[in-house]
Amino acid sequence: MADYKQLKSRIDDGEVIVLDGAIGTELQAMGVPMDPASWCGPGNYTHPATVRQMHERYIKAGADIITTNTFNTLRPALEASGYNDLVREINVRSVDAAIEARDRAAGDRQVYIAGSISCRIPVRDRRTGTLLGGTGYGYGASLSAEELRSYTDEQADILAESGVDFFLMENMWADNESRVIATEAAMATGLPVWVAFTASLAPDEETVRLSLGDDRNYSTRMGMPMFTSSWRTVDYDMTLSDGIDEITALSPDVIGVFHSRLDETTAALQVVLDRWSGPIVIYPDAGREDYLEVWQDSLVDNEDSTAGLTQEADIWVEMGAQVIGTCCGFGVDYIKALSGALPERVSSPRRFA
Repeated sequence: MADYKQLKSRIDDGEVIVLDGAIGTELQAMGVPMDPASWCGPGNYTHPATVRQMHERYIKAGADIITTNTFNTLRPALEASGYNDLVREINVRSVDAAIEARDRAAGDRQVYIAGSISCRIPVRDRRTGTLLGGTGYGYGASLSAEELRSYTDEQADILAESGVDFFLMENMWADNESRVIATEAAMATGLPVWVAFTASLAPDEETVRLSLGDDRNYSTRMGMPMFTSSWRTVDYDMTLSDGIDEITALSPDVIGVFHSRLDETTAALQVVLDRWSGPIVIYPDAGREDYLEVWQDSLVDNEDSTAGLTQEADIWVEMGAQVIGTCCGFGVDYIKALSGALPERVSSPRRFA
């Protein structure tokens, strides 16, 4: 049985750890239909065998950590999709699928389960009540801090009870208040917490922001509002440095960069190195524009090849990142390539506090 203390010891000893790859887009490519409000979340209930098989593929590809399919399974997202009575069931099944995959595929290897928490809250048009979506443009800031805290507390408790080894805070984009709220909810369970940031370069090509780049403004391209006057305030110009400083005050276990393009990830990593002394996780995305489609066109290739990714990953490890994986659009083939190309150890590990 894997134990987080073992993972911590491996990182402290300088071992390079492989995180898994894309969850939602991998399930999308495997035939699981995506829901407009909760995207890949309902797949834990409707396609549990496929979710389990997805995890098995990553383990066989060399992943040391697999991530639960709970990116978009907070109560508001599932309720908007009609799963009002299945919030606990869908979250529990996500962990069950990961545990079963580990039991079936890990063999003698130690594989750890990260419980993903995000704040993708569906947004409704105030005039018509029409659901606008929850994956590309819904934010935790559309709820009061008190409401969001209750939902993240609920999910964190369910995932902890179900058997995750630690938590991985994911998509809050520029909404750092939601990131803080979710991180505090996860920490309240007593389990270790890793926190990841999205990042992009500002127009000055130097400042690293928390928000995605302007070329990936999903809401504008879809003709949907990114925020309304009823939302909690979000500083879309917040720098990554400022966001990291707010999170480090909570004393997480690991900080990192995810869901960002390769070049922006490298720039963001340098900011993390400057602001954080502990271990770092890196998992970039492929920059595809079909994340929000019900089905993914398997004939559309990623811009970045496996060779391009592994080349950048070597740079990240040399810079000081020790846990490397991938995000949206970079699936099993990319993790297999990383697993075979990354060095086994680093000479100067960044130790846990």
